[in-house]
Amino acid sequence: MNLMEENGMNHLSDSDTGDSLHDATDQDMYGTLSPVEQSQISHVFRGETYLPMMFARTENERQQQALIKNSRIAQQIRSHFRSDLLERKGIGCRQTLCNSIASREQFGELTRAQLYKMQETLMLSQDNKVCRLIGDLSDRLYCGGFSSDGSQFLVAGQRDDITLYKTSNWELDCSLPVREVRWTVTDAKYASDDRFILYSTITSKIRMISIESSTEKIFFLHEANSNSELGRQTDRYRRFHQGRFGVWSFDLNSTGTQLVAGTSTNGIVLYDIESERALCHVEGHTDDVNGIAFVDGQFHSNVFVSGSDDSLIKLWDRRLLSGANAKPQGIFPGHTDGLTHLSSRDDGFYFLSNSKDQTCKLWDLRQSHTAEVHKQSLPFRKPYYWDYRYENYPGRNNVPVSHPLDQSVMTYRGHSVMQTLIRCYFSPQWTTAQKYIYTGSADGRIYVYDIISGQLVDVFAMTTNGITRDVRWHPYEPSIVSCDFYGKISVWQRQC
Repeated sequence: MNLMEENGMNHLSDSDTGDSLHDATDQDMYGTLSPVEQSQISHVFRGETYLPMMFARTENERQQQALIKNSRIAQQIRSHFRSDLLERKGIGCRQTLCNSIASREQFGELTRAQLYKMQETLMLSQDNKVCRLIGDLSDRLYCGGFSSDGSQFLVAGQRDDITLYKTSNWELDCSLPVREVRWTVTDAKYASDDRFILYSTITSKIRMISIESSTEKIFFLHEANSNSELGRQTDRYRRFHQGRFGVWSFDLNSTGTQLVAGTSTNGIVLYDIESERALCHVEGHTDDVNGIAFVDGQFHSNVFVSGSDDSLIKLWDRRLLSGANAKPQGIFPGHTDGLTHLSSRDDGFYFLSNSKDQTCKLWDLRQSHTAEVHKQSLPFRKPYYWDYRYENYPGRNNVPVSHPLDQSVMTYRGHSVMQTLIRCYFSPQWTTAQKYIYTGSADGRIYVYDIISGQLVDVFAMTTNGITRDVRWHPYEPSIVSCDFYGKISVWQRQC
């Protein structure tokens, strides 16, 4: 990622504003649609329905669709849902809640599959979803996030504060001051106890602010004792990257005692919050590190992955990490362009990535290349060299390019990754058994994919808004919240 966010394009329109539905590209695609699909196009922009994206799959992606059916994740989801629920094309269920309750009374305790089916009766669907605009902050919004219990939602971006909303009524709760904003807040999240919020900007600091008192602690990622090995390494690191050190993303371990950060200096920083000192700086990539996430489960905090503009994802074990040992424990080739985000399933096996090659990918931690094997492989050249701050994706109308060493489990296409580090996530365990993945998009919409079939199952779109960088699914309730570059905060809820 560069210091200026990138200018994007729209799958349905070359205009960011989306005022025209029928430009030359749309006319070409328009003729390939059935009359029913053609009649639905105008409804996309009112959220009444959606237009499936038109794209081709590579041979490798077709093989993924066949192989994933026998994978661990497919078996897990199959154990939660009956076959009829697995084969449905949307995220809602037409059976009424009354019928589900009547079935429980008639047949006794519900099975796990029946419980998830009851949850699906409350899910959003094409027939019942409604959008509520809760905020219009006029500034670009880059980050959003729920507290662990879902009672609060934070919003941050090109503003001098972090705004918190109560999710019970979506009224403003409080605002917390943000200091030293350079361009934007790049990442923000709740601490493990929900009493503090940590945030980063394009500086070498991460700040932790108390929700109750607004008092603040500053964590200096570049400082260390110059007499130590880390100090000498950090001094060299700081001198070499003087003036351009910034944090693009960070993640906390399960106990909230340590964090890892991806930086604009091709590096990874491991930081101890309790002792307030950097434990390690590693120049682990050859370009900016845009995404980073712990991936070894909810109760462990040793293994994490990093994703970079060099198109690679690397696996690290913090117990083996030091300035002298910058060797990753595994490498995941597969994307053909830079990474924008990584997120974990928190099961110790799977994680997601979003990329400028316009795909989201599912990965298995057990399927990686060693550093030695990767070094011996033929170097891969990116198929396109372009500036996604200003240019449309060059491969938009071309057959997708497949990485010859792709190790991913599944690939998801349809959304647009432009202008900013757009994020993707797994749907909640509590309400969906993580059956879906969802992502923001440069066309302002929210895209939801079935994790096993790879198919697009729903799109949330009220109007063609500014870029939706971050989107979050409530951990326990049927609501999805997005924040966009027009400063709008949209809450998608079920219409009773």
